[in-house]
Amino acid sequence: MSIPIVNHSLKYNPSLDGLRGIAILLVLLFHIWPEYFSFGYVGVDIFFVLSGYLITQIIYTKLQSNSFSFSFKEFYRNRIRRIFPAMILVVLTTFLIGYLFLFPSELEQLGRHIKSSAFFYQNFRLIGEVGYWDDVAQLKPLLHFWSLSIEEQFYVFWPLLIFILYKLKANLFMTLSIIFILLIALPPFINIDPFYHSLSRFWELTFGGLIYASTTNLNLLKQINKLQWAIFILFIMAIGFAYDNNSFSLIKTFFIVLSTGLLILNISQKNEHLILSTYPLIFLGLISFPLYLWHYVLMSYMHIFGLDVPKYGIPLIILSIIISYLTYRYIEFYARKQKSYFFALILFIMALFIGFLGEYTYKHKGLTNRSHLIPNDTFKKQFIRTPATNKTGVALVTKILGHKPTNNYIKSTSNDLTKKFILVIGDSHAHTSYTGFSREFSKKGYETLLLANSSCPPYLGGAMGKNIADIKKCEKKILDIQAVIKQIPKLQKVIFATRGTEYMNDIGYGIVDDGGKPLNYHFKEFFTNKTFYNQKEKFFKVLENTFRQYNKNHKFDFYYLLEDPELGFSPKNCMERPFNIFPSACKLKFTDYITRAGEYRKRIRQVSKKYPNIHILDPKDLYCDNSYCYAVRDGKMLYADDDHHSIDGSVMQAKYFIKDIIYDF
Repeated sequence: MSIPIVNHSLKYNPSLDGLRGIAILLVLLFHIWPEYFSFGYVGVDIFFVLSGYLITQIIYTKLQSNSFSFSFKEFYRNRIRRIFPAMILVVLTTFLIGYLFLFPSELEQLGRHIKSSAFFYQNFRLIGEVGYWDDVAQLKPLLHFWSLSIEEQFYVFWPLLIFILYKLKANLFMTLSIIFILLIALPPFINIDPFYHSLSRFWELTFGGLIYASTTNLNLLKQINKLQWAIFILFIMAIGFAYDNNSFSLIKTFFIVLSTGLLILNISQKNEHLILSTYPLIFLGLISFPLYLWHYVLMSYMHIFGLDVPKYGIPLIILSIIISYLTYRYIEFYARKQKSYFFALILFIMALFIGFLGEYTYKHKGLTNRSHLIPNDTFKKQFIRTPATNKTGVALVTKILGHKPTNNYIKSTSNDLTKKFILVIGDSHAHTSYTGFSREFSKKGYETLLLANSSCPPYLGGAMGKNIADIKKCEKKILDIQAVIKQIPKLQKVIFATRGTEYMNDIGYGIVDDGGKPLNYHFKEFFTNKTFYNQKEKFFKVLENTFRQYNKNHKFDFYYLLEDPELGFSPKNCMERPFNIFPSACKLKFTDYITRAGEYRKRIRQVSKKYPNIHILDPKDLYCDNSYCYAVRDGKMLYADDDHHSIDGSVMQAKYFIKDIIYDF
């Protein structure tokens, strides 16, 4: 596949495109097979250094040739014709696919990201919304625009800075060294996001500029040339050093930035490099910009539509390369030959239009009036969580405790303590179980009280949290639950409903739950005696202590509700998408469920056998047969998200267990 080379502001160096080829290859491998190529994210850091180097070289070379020839207008015209054509095409295509196939809630979010991508502040949009290594990040088709946004923000002030330094006749190397040191030292002191924030990344582009400033040191270049293979090995080591990383590391980032800079310094003086000047890498480097934009959009939509990305990784790469080549050959190549400022203005206006299109889509709730949408109204209602509290519940618990409770979920069907009560305790799973239980128990003459905590299951002696402060709050909530239990005169039964495997392993499940990554919810011993801490064993220790204490009670029956199967995917995928060309199986393999929850189920049953007053409620047969566990049964959606009950699921669960709990009728 032959590929033309566009005119450059500088003398063309194919080895630099070869370095781009390595960078984009790393990014592709990381996004498609992150478990095998966890180091690939450093490709973006390589791009940052390259961009800083080249943009500084372009500006300073123009100034040196004739200090009056540098034109800011020309500079930004060139940036627009370089960046905007592919960006506009990719974002418009992303919107079109979303318009055709996304649900309104998905298109609504995409609208926000279209605006922030077109206006180049996507990195700020993502702060607090999603982490780069979070599995759910793969469901955001324009997430990768964060790096492009940082580069464009850098281009706003960098030309002016270099221009001023030149006019002041400042030593470029010394000045950029000072700026680099300030930028790399600043972020830890100003409490900003270490990954997405521009000030956390500008030092990488500045280092690229510093590398250009170093090219005037002939002695340094001679020494660098002598070490060319040592530098390349250092570069490979820096990539490998990032293996198995799942968060931003300044040390690892600095290592790849430093080695990239040294490699650029080495290849800047010659066009040929035994590895970097090979045709495959040069080819990938030439199409690297559209390839970076296209591959993530395609990959993200595959995730959204429930396709197995790793399985289809090779076809995805081939398709991405073909589309990127066509974009480069027939869009970029044409645009970069245009000298007209009017042409650049048209591109700028188109980008503005796309940004406002994104805002319109967001403001209109994902364009709910699209004629081709399939209603899915029955399922949609199941994704709405019921309120966390009601006035009756809060009033009742406040009356019992003598103070307003801090528990997150408080509901009751009555505030009359002379009636018979069933208490539902636990975490958010207790909250979603309450709806069904309260309806069914009322038919049998029982009132129902919900008293539960968010991510704080009320195990006796087993408060959890992300830090000591969280644990102290959790301990207070658990004490309040125990106080309520003691003061309900006609308490008949207590149902303990909580998530299990997540707390046991400190790891979520599936793409929507950051599966495989620590959740960092721990018991107190993690913070006080971390050396000998074992999350799983501590979990079963506090569980048994809870069973032991409740077993001593002879006032009420105690039921422990085992966790329903975690889906590992969003049940929204079970809805029928427009044109129904991406149908979802909407089920989990039973073997996968047992692999995830088998030890949890087995050990809880073993512990419960020691205590006759502890009754286990097992929902397995409600959700599963011998082959699969289902999100939809009998035409009803059982889940509100990947692990919580929907309203229909809550009711179906209550009906399933009613005879096990209420047996006196």
